[in-house]
Amino acid sequence: MSDWEEENWDEDVQTTVQSTKSFMNGSGQGQRQSSSRYRNNDRYADAVKKRGNNQRGGYKEEITVPSECVGLVIGRGGATIREIQNKYNVRVDLDKGKSSAAIFGASEYDVKDAKVYIERLLEKGARNNNNSFSHGRAKKDRPSEDIYKFQPKENESSEAIEEKVDYSILIDWDAIKKKSKEESAKRWAKCPQLTKNFYNEDPEVANLREEEVARIREQNNNVTVSRVFKKDNVPEDIPNPVWRFEQCFASYPDLLDEIYKQNFDKPSPIQSQAWPILLKGEDMIGIAQTGTGKTLAFLLPAMIHTEYQSIPRSQRGGPNVLVLAPTRELALQIEKEVHKYSFRGMKAVCVYGGGNRKEQISNVQSGVEIIICTPGRLNDLIEANVIDVSTITYLVLDEADRMLDMGFEPQIRKVLLDIRPDRQTVMTSATWPPGVRRLAQSYMNNPVQVCVGSLDLAATHTVKQIIEIMDDGDKFFAIQQFVCNMKKDDKAIVFCGKKTRADDLSSDLTLEGHMCTCIHGSRDQSDREQAIADITSGHVKLLIATDVASRGLDIDDITHVINFDFPRNIEEYVHRVGRTGRAGRTGTSISYITRSDWGVAKELIGILEEANQEVPDELRNMADRFKSMKSRKENEVAKFNNNYRSRDNGGGRSVRNRERY
Repeated sequence: MSDWEEENWDEDVQTTVQSTKSFMNGSGQGQRQSSSRYRNNDRYADAVKKRGNNQRGGYKEEITVPSECVGLVIGRGGATIREIQNKYNVRVDLDKGKSSAAIFGASEYDVKDAKVYIERLLEKGARNNNNSFSHGRAKKDRPSEDIYKFQPKENESSEAIEEKVDYSILIDWDAIKKKSKEESAKRWAKCPQLTKNFYNEDPEVANLREEEVARIREQNNNVTVSRVFKKDNVPEDIPNPVWRFEQCFASYPDLLDEIYKQNFDKPSPIQSQAWPILLKGEDMIGIAQTGTGKTLAFLLPAMIHTEYQSIPRSQRGGPNVLVLAPTRELALQIEKEVHKYSFRGMKAVCVYGGGNRKEQISNVQSGVEIIICTPGRLNDLIEANVIDVSTITYLVLDEADRMLDMGFEPQIRKVLLDIRPDRQTVMTSATWPPGVRRLAQSYMNNPVQVCVGSLDLAATHTVKQIIEIMDDGDKFFAIQQFVCNMKKDDKAIVFCGKKTRADDLSSDLTLEGHMCTCIHGSRDQSDREQAIADITSGHVKLLIATDVASRGLDIDDITHVINFDFPRNIEEYVHRVGRTGRAGRTGTSISYITRSDWGVAKELIGILEEANQEVPDELRNMADRFKSMKSRKENEVAKFNNNYRSRDNGGGRSVRNRERY
């Protein structure tokens, strides 16, 4: 550096320092010079750059920074060190090898303030580090300082780091798992003895030959039964099906009287096989389409399970039955079903998001045996210490596939961890996807799977399925024409893909003079309940809905289902269709298909063919075009990948780049 540069550099630094001091003292001169201070910063930065690494400012402070705390000073993406340098107008140089930091600045005050800030930052980090090590541990059990010797060196390869680190020093997973099992065993050992088998098999049922059992199951809509996770050398030992109510409930005459009041002729296919399994105390997975009697299949055994435990209900400290449902409508429908059967003064309460929270809490605290709920509100009340699920001994996951589709799996798994492991667990589902299978395998004990019909997805055969292919802009005119042609006894649900679409369609039809009501997830709960009440009573003949109504609506006299927007997946289509053709009636499903729906055309054709429905040629053409498009894209991707992988042996350039040189 020349003498002239040295003199000017010192002058720049002194000017900046004097301006800063004056500004800090509040003098008018300092205020006048404040703008020059920032102008001088540029000159100061240039001067620092020219002067070299050993002279970075007029003032300097050093501070010890342990190597393991360097990241704390730097911050994520360098955010913390940038904040320090900008806030105090300093420069911070970190030397990881010497475990130190040097702070340079034009102002003594700024440098010292930056040093104090970094010291406090390190103290806070040390406190957090000590707390994390000492929490729940004796001092002798804390990790040794040897942990920090594994800090990677500059330019050290990941392979070298991997070889150097001894992860067993950090976490002993085997010890943690062992300790967790011991603590869990201690916790659940305090629970009262649980009785699960309440089945007195009728001699007529017990004496059935194998071919007779097979014939009864085949006549009951081809019911198949098996241990879904078979264990080697363990017999299946599955009870035979029943065909009369007395064969299951003769030992419980008061409950049998309640069944007679409902005027049922005989058990439904799933009930005839599920009741013996559940009364025997087995875990069960029931797979059947909507409207097949799944709710009653698990409710009546739940009541018997609750009533006949060895400890009186008043001394158990909480409810025994927990039913999880994906939507409010389904939860309310299950509660309504429970109230049809008056059995030993048993009380049930439904808790769900959108309902009156204080009222629900009051109902729970007044004493109940059965809780029907949605996962979100249940976790809310568990965290508020309103519901204690440790007393639950009979758990039902109703419509498990739908709950997983809606993203409730984390909440479900959290609840399952807090319920005693020797509980009886029932899972119902309309389909058997991998997510439901994993959940069952993780939290059920050697369950029996009862499947009504085929495991393959299929729509009910009591519904006529009509497909109409059109442009999106023609849908409103089509629904107008349908509504104008509705007969006196017709009652329809129109499904839309989005809430805004449902609102708009409801408003447009109302303005056209058609009486309708609307239901979706953003409407107030009171409005949703009123909409269901209006369509059930027949006061309104047309319900506009999203998929919140595709499950849980048990309205027997729905004659038509209109898919104004085709659903995102074929499973929802099957559930929508299942809203009609219930309780022995027939129904009609009409779907408006546009070009944007061509991705589900192939699966829809399979559903239609399985139910012996007419498949339009245009739908088949749509499926073929989509298949060709996918094949073409796959070929393009494969071609691109092949070109990318082809490299020049010399310079490593791609084929395309070689042509350029």
